[in-house]
Amino acid sequence: MKRFTLPLLAAAFLVGCGPSRMPTDYAGSTSGGGNGGVTEIGTFGPGAHGAAAQAARDGVIPPEAILVTVQFDFDQYTVSAAERAKLDAAAGKAKATKLLIVGYTDQFGTEEYNLGLSDKRAQSVRDYLVKLGCNPADSEVLGLGEQQADKSAAGRQSGAKDRKAVVVDANYFTRGGAAAPSAPAAGKAAPAAGKAAPAKAPVSGPAPGPVTALD
Repeated sequence: MKRFTLPLLAAAFLVGCGPSRMPTDYAGSTSGGGNGGVTEIGTFGPGAHGAAAQAARDGVIPPEAILVTVQFDFDQYTVSAAERAKLDAAAGKAKATKLLIVGYTDQFGTEEYNLGLSDKRAQSVRDYLVKLGCNPADSEVLGLGEQQADKSAAGRQSGAKDRKAVVVDANYFTRGGAAAPSAPAAGKAAPAAGKAAPAKAPVSGPAPGPVTALD
């Protein structure tokens, strides 16, 4: 299972009104980037997970591709009993497809912290789905941090809608799409040949002179 997070767009430690440290058991990597922060791990291929991840990054996941949305308390990544019930209900569909689980946070806290927290939220949901019988090889996680948070949220309560993880049916993006273009049709077959016109006998005598244009 590969883990994917977006590159940091600012300094590793921004001043915020929320937590300023990474979760204590965060297992993120610091590959690339040179800024000491968590950067994207691995690359997305052209398949279902890659297409779903691109839609998530662009903020355009179709509602019909979302199996369930799990909400979290402020600064938490543990799936509550009420939210586990939602995952229980969606388990049947989740087992039958490939999954991309996308974690999000509100705007409170540093960008680095929120990136790690969003990853942990997505991972917690994935772990619970695996316990329900989902194939771990069919699921990936993507942490978007506060990238799509409501920046106008004035307090913890108003930012509650951003504290979530979304379970996406990754196969939605490759299922029932436009059919691959067919091979170009061959040119029209030559019409059935009729009787060949008799060849004209060559005209005897001197060759005609050049034709001049008329004024």
